[in-house]
Amino acid sequence: MANIRIQRTHQLGLENARAQVETFAQSLREELQIDYEWNDNRLIFRRTGASGTLEVGTDSIELDIELGMALSLLAGTIEKDINEKLDNALK
Repeated sequence: MANIRIQRTHQLGLENARAQVETFAQSLREELQIDYEWNDNRLIFRRTGASGTLEVGTDSIELDIELGMALSLLAGTIEKDINEKLDNALK
């Protein structure tokens, strides 16, 4: 198993950042069949072989992903792709 932890600062404010994360999550749902739900400002997601949380703060976000055995082999590629998508989402 592999874990991915990504932290980003932003200047969007809580509501705008949360809206951007919602759009990001919707695209992942369509692209990767990820199920998710909100618990306050924490997005909780899961799919076969992966699960995690994305905490949205006033000036930062923190993403924690736990990959199952099969996806662990792709951890570097997955982390790179998520970093690119987050950078675009938080503009």
